[in-house]
Amino acid sequence: MLHDLDSRRSVRSPVVLCDDRDMEDLVTAAIAVVSEHPEVQRVEFAGSRARGTHEQLSDWDFAVKTSDFAAVARDLPTLVARLHPLAGQWEPLGHFPVYQVMLSGPTKVEYLFLEYRQDPRPPVNPSKDTLDAINTHFWDWIWWLATKQAAGRDDLVSEHLAELYRHLLGPIGVHTTPADIDAAIRGFLARRDALEREHGMPIPRALENEVRRGIERIRQPPL
Repeated sequence: MLHDLDSRRSVRSPVVLCDDRDMEDLVTAAIAVVSEHPEVQRVEFAGSRARGTHEQLSDWDFAVKTSDFAAVARDLPTLVARLHPLAGQWEPLGHFPVYQVMLSGPTKVEYLFLEYRQDPRPPVNPSKDTLDAINTHFWDWIWWLATKQAAGRDDLVSEHLAELYRHLLGPIGVHTTPADIDAAIRGFLARRDALEREHGMPIPRALENEVRRGIERIRQPPL
């Protein structure tokens, strides 16, 4: 289940976050919007940021305990709309359910359902019904790769570029495993544009633009 959230704005008042993504404000807001659900029992700040072992660009993780996973999963896109996300998706390759939300920044928030298990999903074939999902998954993955590269994890980047090709780029028609992040972006854009024309379905660029701006910023040499 993957969602472009631009069309799912809640009618409730938006949560206003500080421009600098102040830690306390983001944690409070991310917990509050999900805790309102009647089947959510607890939401806890988790992961490397909660432990204080994070990098500057690490994700913001939250562990969710629920009495009815199906009900919460159904309603999550509406709940997190108050954070004004660019896009959201259920991570298709994890061993437990994770709902990932991309905010401006880019800032990535993940809701982890650690008490449940899932099998990794197979690659998605491109069609009019799946192009948005493929686009969201690609830019989410590319941003994650860029943050790992910025942290000096070139080994992890190389490993995941091969996985990116097997799971996403190859199935949409890219012919070779990308050598680096830039090659992955070029290959994806060529096929994405062709698929848009083939299916007569333009894909929103907000997520792409935010991720590409973020990559440019983290690549700038220090003054």
